[in-house]
Amino acid sequence: MQPAIHRASVVALSLATLVAVPFSQAAASTDFPVCYKVIDRDDNKAHNPGYYSPERLVLDVAFHSYLKTTRSGGKQTVYDADGKHTYWEGGSGHNFKDDDHTVMAVFDGAIVTSNYAWKQPKGAHLGGTSYFVRDPDERGYGPEGGPYYSPIHWECTSRQIHAAPDTWRCTISYQYFDGSDKSGRYEYRGVYLKKVKHNRDEKCDIFQDTDNYYPDNHYSE
Repeated sequence: MQPAIHRASVVALSLATLVAVPFSQAAASTDFPVCYKVIDRDDNKAHNPGYYSPERLVLDVAFHSYLKTTRSGGKQTVYDADGKHTYWEGGSGHNFKDDDHTVMAVFDGAIVTSNYAWKQPKGAHLGGTSYFVRDPDERGYGPEGGPYYSPIHWECTSRQIHAAPDTWRCTISYQYFDGSDKSGRYEYRGVYLKKVKHNRDEKCDIFQDTDNYYPDNHYSE
């Protein structure tokens, strides 16, 4: 009778292993493709907030790791958040194929989420950088256009315990160039990120290629 019990235990352990491994792999491979429109906080009270917003943050949010906590009930999770930050300078109409009106930079960041535990608030926290590196004098050394000439630093929070919540409340900072004595000073701006549907917002598709951006005749290597 004992060999039968032993064999049954081995089978049960094997089945448990088969179930546990795919679940773990699934957790580690979870990602959330998401597109957010950037809304100035002053514009958020409008009837249709952010309808004309020219900016999008398009991210793929992927599981990275778990953080240690002092409480057994606490669970804090780290996610990578990578993608692009786009800006559209169009006038009337929506000619998204016009290269003069599409601006893009790469975004690199991370998200930490926390479920509720004793002395551990719940929610999500995002930090990242939009790598705009533009010449304010537009000398033709690379992509031009848009309102940003230097990297933008993001810090955002949400009450939702989710890696890609519906909304984020953010502060961003970047160097501002206006030709005055204060040129190059850091500006701080409050914005919201609001999730939009990929298949209904063409601004999420904006991409800036290299075909129309090349060094001028004075450039040499």
